[in-house]
Amino acid sequence: MHSTVSPSTLSVVFNALCFQCIWWLGVLYQNQFIIISILIVLLHFAVSKNKKSDLLVLLAVSSLGIVVDISLVHFGVFEFSTPPLWLALLWCFFALTLNSSLAFAHKLRLPLQVILGGVSGSLSYLAGANLGAVTLPLGTVYSVAILIVIWCVLFPVSMTIAARLK
Repeated sequence: MHSTVSPSTLSVVFNALCFQCIWWLGVLYQNQFIIISILIVLLHFAVSKNKKSDLLVLLAVSSLGIVVDISLVHFGVFEFSTPPLWLALLWCFFALTLNSSLAFAHKLRLPLQVILGGVSGSLSYLAGANLGAVTLPLGTVYSVAILIVIWCVLFPVSMTIAARLK
């Protein structure tokens, strides 16, 4: 029996791998390899079959995420040694995962989206802090508690935005 991988499966895997590349490049090297992250975002659009909706989702969700992160810096939850341009690019590509590698989450009921967002969003920032990409001046416990609350809302809202702009 011969099995093949469908093009849609390949694009989902490619999308997830691209997001991971941007996450690791940003967290480990901050702005040092930002050009690679920019090229990965541009590569997404070069191969995308939904350029217009992808761009709209990118603009809406990344704007929301960047405003949230700027607010967290303003209120002393985050501290960065240099302006985190890499984090803005990570938000851009996160937006591009919502209708691709994270599309499965559109089928989840709201309580599961809330849990998925709260856990994965806060753990991503905690991992970034543990790897030195961000400092959490309020300490781990308070910072993670704040992030859980934010991501319990932010992920379902981002999914709704992505679904409506698809």
